[in-house]
Amino acid sequence: MNPWSDEAIVLGSRKSNESNRVVFLLTREHGRVAAAANGVRKTRSRIGARLEPMNHVEVLVKPGRTLAVIDEVKLVSVHHRLHSDLARMSQGMAMLEAVDRITPDHEPVPQIFDLLRRALETLDRQKSPLMLAAFYLKLLALEGSAPHLGSCVACGASQDLVGFDIIQGGTLCGSCRMGAAFSGQALDVLRMILGGNLRAALDLGESPAVHEAHQMVMNMMEAHLERRIRSLGVFDRHL
Repeated sequence: MNPWSDEAIVLGSRKSNESNRVVFLLTREHGRVAAAANGVRKTRSRIGARLEPMNHVEVLVKPGRTLAVIDEVKLVSVHHRLHSDLARMSQGMAMLEAVDRITPDHEPVPQIFDLLRRALETLDRQKSPLMLAAFYLKLLALEGSAPHLGSCVACGASQDLVGFDIIQGGTLCGSCRMGAAFSGQALDVLRMILGGNLRAALDLGESPAVHEAHQMVMNMMEAHLERRIRSLGVFDRHL
Protein backbone atom coordinates (compact mmCIF):
# COMPACT_ATOMS: atom_id res chain seq x y z
CA MET A 1 0.00 0.00 0.00
CA ASN A 2 1.36 3.39 -0.98
CA PRO A 3 1.20 6.45 1.30
CA TRP A 4 -1.93 8.53 0.87
CA SER A 5 -3.34 11.81 2.12
CA ASP A 6 -6.96 12.73 2.72
CA GLU A 7 -9.35 14.94 4.65
CA ALA A 8 -10.60 13.30 7.83
CA ILE A 9 -12.80 13.82 10.85
CA VAL A 10 -11.47 12.23 14.01
CA LEU A 11 -14.05 9.78 15.37
CA GLY A 12 -12.10 8.66 18.43
CA SER A 13 -9.14 6.62 19.60
CA ARG A 14 -8.01 3.96 22.01
CA LYS A 15 -4.78 3.40 23.91
CA SER A 16 -2.28 1.12 22.18
CA ASN A 17 0.66 1.24 24.59
CA GLU A 18 2.48 3.70 26.84
CA SER A 19 3.03 6.26 24.10
CA ASN A 20 0.83 5.29 21.14
CA ARG A 21 -2.86 5.32 20.27
CA VAL A 22 -5.01 3.78 17.54
CA VAL A 23 -7.03 6.60 15.97
CA PHE A 24 -10.30 6.08 14.12
CA LEU A 25 -10.91 8.45 11.23
CA LEU A 26 -13.71 9.05 8.78
CA THR A 27 -11.93 10.13 5.61
CA ARG A 28 -13.50 11.58 2.49
CA GLU A 29 -11.90 9.26 -0.07
CA HIS A 30 -10.90 6.19 1.97
CA GLY A 31 -13.88 5.76 4.28
CA ARG A 32 -13.50 4.75 7.91
CA VAL A 33 -9.94 3.77 8.78
CA ALA A 34 -7.99 2.86 11.88
CA ALA A 35 -4.39 4.04 11.99
CA ALA A 36 -1.59 4.07 14.54
CA ALA A 37 -0.59 7.45 15.94
CA ASN A 38 2.84 6.80 17.40
CA GLY A 39 4.09 8.91 20.26
CA VAL A 40 0.89 10.94 20.66
CA ARG A 41 0.59 10.13 24.38
CA LYS A 42 3.93 11.84 25.06
CA THR A 43 3.76 15.44 26.24
CA ARG A 44 6.10 16.53 23.42
CA SER A 45 3.93 15.05 20.65
CA ARG A 46 3.42 17.43 17.73
CA ILE A 47 0.20 15.83 16.53
CA GLY A 48 -1.58 14.57 19.66
CA ALA A 49 -3.77 17.64 20.19
CA ARG A 50 -4.70 17.69 16.50
CA LEU A 51 -6.21 14.22 16.75
CA GLU A 52 -8.92 15.07 19.29
CA PRO A 53 -12.40 13.76 18.43
CA MET A 54 -14.49 16.04 16.18
CA ASN A 55 -11.42 17.79 14.70
CA HIS A 56 -11.38 18.22 10.93
CA VAL A 57 -7.87 17.45 9.69
CA GLU A 58 -5.73 16.53 6.73
CA VAL A 59 -3.66 13.40 7.31
CA LEU A 60 -0.74 11.72 5.58
CA VAL A 61 -0.96 7.97 6.18
CA LYS A 62 1.78 5.43 5.47
CA PRO A 63 1.67 1.63 5.48
CA GLY A 64 2.70 -0.18 8.66
CA ARG A 65 3.23 -3.78 9.76
CA THR A 66 -0.30 -4.38 11.03
CA LEU A 67 -1.91 -0.94 10.92
CA ALA A 68 -1.44 2.07 8.72
CA VAL A 69 0.52 4.84 10.47
CA ILE A 70 -0.40 8.52 10.67
CA ASP A 71 2.72 10.38 9.60
CA GLU A 72 1.49 14.00 9.40
CA VAL A 73 -1.60 15.87 10.61
CA LYS A 74 -2.71 19.35 9.62
CA LEU A 75 -5.68 21.05 11.23
CA VAL A 76 -8.42 22.19 8.88
CA SER A 77 -10.79 23.38 11.60
CA VAL A 78 -11.16 23.07 15.36
CA HIS A 79 -14.60 23.43 16.90
CA HIS A 80 -13.70 25.23 20.11
CA ARG A 81 -17.24 25.45 21.50
CA LEU A 82 -17.69 21.70 21.08
CA HIS A 83 -14.75 21.11 23.42
CA SER A 84 -15.68 23.75 26.00
CA ASP A 85 -19.48 23.34 26.20
CA LEU A 86 -20.54 20.06 27.80
CA ALA A 87 -23.95 19.91 26.10
CA ARG A 88 -22.49 20.53 22.64
CA MET A 89 -19.67 18.09 23.28
CA SER A 90 -22.15 15.37 24.24
CA GLN A 91 -24.20 15.92 21.08
CA GLY A 92 -21.09 16.01 18.90
CA MET A 93 -19.80 12.77 20.40
CA ALA A 94 -23.21 11.18 19.82
CA MET A 95 -22.91 12.15 16.15
CA LEU A 96 -19.48 10.52 15.97
CA GLU A 97 -20.74 7.38 17.72
CA ALA A 98 -23.54 6.80 15.21
CA VAL A 99 -21.27 7.44 12.23
CA ASP A 100 -18.61 5.14 13.65
CA ARG A 101 -21.16 2.34 14.01
CA ILE A 102 -22.77 2.83 10.60
CA THR A 103 -19.83 3.34 8.26
CA PRO A 104 -17.96 0.29 6.90
CA ASP A 105 -14.18 0.10 6.93
CA HIS A 106 -12.31 1.38 3.87
CA GLU A 107 -15.43 2.20 1.83
CA PRO A 108 -15.74 5.85 0.77
CA VAL A 109 -18.93 7.49 2.05
CA PRO A 110 -18.43 11.11 0.97
CA GLN A 111 -22.08 12.04 1.60
CA ILE A 112 -21.83 10.93 5.22
CA PHE A 113 -18.46 12.68 5.56
CA ASP A 114 -19.96 15.95 4.30
CA LEU A 115 -23.07 15.57 6.46
CA LEU A 116 -20.95 15.06 9.58
CA ARG A 117 -18.61 17.93 8.71
CA ARG A 118 -21.51 20.35 8.19
CA ALA A 119 -23.31 19.15 11.32
CA LEU A 120 -20.27 19.72 13.55
CA GLU A 121 -19.72 23.17 12.05
CA THR A 122 -23.38 24.07 12.66
CA LEU A 123 -23.32 22.69 16.21
CA ASP A 124 -20.25 24.83 16.93
CA ARG A 125 -22.10 27.96 15.73
CA GLN A 126 -25.59 27.34 17.06
CA LYS A 127 -27.40 25.65 19.89
CA SER A 128 -30.68 23.93 19.07
CA PRO A 129 -32.78 21.32 20.86
CA LEU A 130 -33.17 19.63 17.46
CA MET A 131 -29.52 19.60 16.36
CA LEU A 132 -28.83 15.94 17.11
CA ALA A 133 -32.25 14.75 15.95
CA ALA A 134 -31.84 16.60 12.65
CA PHE A 135 -28.43 15.01 12.09
CA TYR A 136 -29.75 11.53 12.88
CA LEU A 137 -32.72 11.95 10.54
CA LYS A 138 -30.45 13.06 7.71
CA LEU A 139 -28.09 10.17 8.44
CA LEU A 140 -30.96 7.68 8.40
CA ALA A 141 -32.07 9.13 5.07
CA LEU A 142 -28.59 8.57 3.60
CA GLU A 143 -28.77 4.99 4.90
CA GLY A 144 -32.08 4.48 3.09
CA SER A 145 -33.95 4.30 6.39
CA ALA A 146 -35.75 7.64 6.50
CA PRO A 147 -39.14 7.38 8.21
CA HIS A 148 -42.27 7.37 6.05
CA LEU A 149 -44.21 10.49 7.06
CA GLY A 150 -46.74 11.04 4.28
CA SER A 151 -49.27 8.33 5.00
CA CYS A 152 -50.08 5.38 7.24
CA VAL A 153 -47.48 2.65 6.74
CA ALA A 154 -50.11 0.00 7.50
CA CYS A 155 -53.06 0.99 5.29
CA GLY A 156 -51.90 3.98 3.22
CA ALA A 157 -54.36 6.50 4.64
CA SER A 158 -53.12 10.07 4.44
CA GLN A 159 -55.41 11.55 7.10
CA ASP A 160 -55.65 11.18 10.88
CA LEU A 161 -51.97 10.26 11.33
CA VAL A 162 -51.73 9.93 15.10
CA GLY A 163 -49.12 7.25 15.76
CA PHE A 164 -45.62 6.16 14.80
CA ASP A 165 -44.25 2.64 14.52
CA ILE A 166 -40.45 2.34 14.62
CA ILE A 167 -40.43 -1.26 13.38
CA GLN A 168 -42.60 -0.44 10.36
CA GLY A 169 -40.70 2.82 9.90
CA GLY A 170 -43.41 5.42 9.74
CA THR A 171 -46.68 7.00 10.76
CA LEU A 172 -49.92 5.21 11.58
CA CYS A 173 -53.50 6.41 11.28
CA GLY A 174 -56.05 6.30 14.08
CA SER A 175 -57.49 3.01 12.86
CA CYS A 176 -54.11 1.23 12.67
CA ARG A 177 -52.36 2.82 15.63
CA MET A 178 -51.06 0.62 18.41
CA GLY A 179 -49.16 1.92 21.41
CA ALA A 180 -48.40 5.55 22.19
CA ALA A 181 -49.79 8.43 20.16
CA PHE A 182 -47.59 10.76 18.12
CA SER A 183 -48.81 14.33 17.84
CA GLY A 184 -49.39 16.19 14.61
CA GLN A 185 -47.12 18.98 15.85
CA ALA A 186 -44.21 16.56 16.35
CA LEU A 187 -44.89 15.07 12.91
CA ASP A 188 -44.66 18.58 11.45
CA VAL A 189 -41.22 18.99 13.07
CA LEU A 190 -39.93 15.80 11.42
CA ARG A 191 -41.36 16.92 8.09
CA MET A 192 -39.57 20.26 8.41
CA ILE A 193 -36.22 18.54 8.88
CA LEU A 194 -36.62 16.12 5.98
CA GLY A 195 -38.61 18.45 3.75
CA GLY A 196 -36.09 21.19 3.10
CA ASN A 197 -36.82 23.46 6.10
CA LEU A 198 -33.88 22.39 8.25
CA ARG A 199 -32.82 25.94 9.09
CA ALA A 200 -36.29 26.82 10.36
CA ALA A 201 -36.41 23.59 12.37
CA LEU A 202 -33.09 24.39 14.07
CA ASP A 203 -34.45 27.82 15.02
CA LEU A 204 -37.32 26.26 16.97
CA GLY A 205 -37.18 26.62 20.72
CA GLU A 206 -38.07 24.13 23.41
CA SER A 207 -41.66 22.86 23.24
CA PRO A 208 -43.56 19.62 23.84
CA ALA A 209 -43.59 18.94 20.08
CA VAL A 210 -39.83 19.48 19.77
CA HIS A 211 -39.19 17.21 22.76
CA GLU A 212 -41.49 14.54 21.30
CA ALA A 213 -39.82 14.70 17.89
CA HIS A 214 -36.34 14.56 19.46
CA GLN A 215 -37.21 11.51 21.54
CA MET A 216 -38.74 9.68 18.59
CA VAL A 217 -35.63 10.21 16.49
CA MET A 218 -33.40 9.00 19.32
CA ASN A 219 -35.50 5.83 19.48
CA MET A 220 -35.30 5.40 15.70
CA MET A 221 -31.52 5.71 15.66
CA GLU A 222 -31.03 3.31 18.55
CA ALA A 223 -33.29 0.80 16.81
CA HIS A 224 -31.25 1.23 13.62
CA LEU A 225 -27.97 0.74 15.49
CA GLU A 226 -29.46 -2.07 17.59
CA ARG A 227 -27.86 -0.58 20.69
CA ARG A 228 -28.09 2.35 23.05
CA ILE A 229 -26.20 5.52 22.17
CA ARG A 230 -23.59 5.59 24.90
CA SER A 231 -22.49 9.18 24.34
CA LEU A 232 -25.86 10.52 25.48
CA GLY A 233 -26.35 11.23 29.15
CA VAL A 234 -29.67 11.54 30.90
CA PHE A 235 -29.85 15.27 30.14
CA ASP A 236 -29.25 14.78 26.41
CA ARG A 237 -31.83 12.02 26.11
CA HIS A 238 -34.53 14.31 27.42
CA LEU A 239 -33.70 17.63 25.79
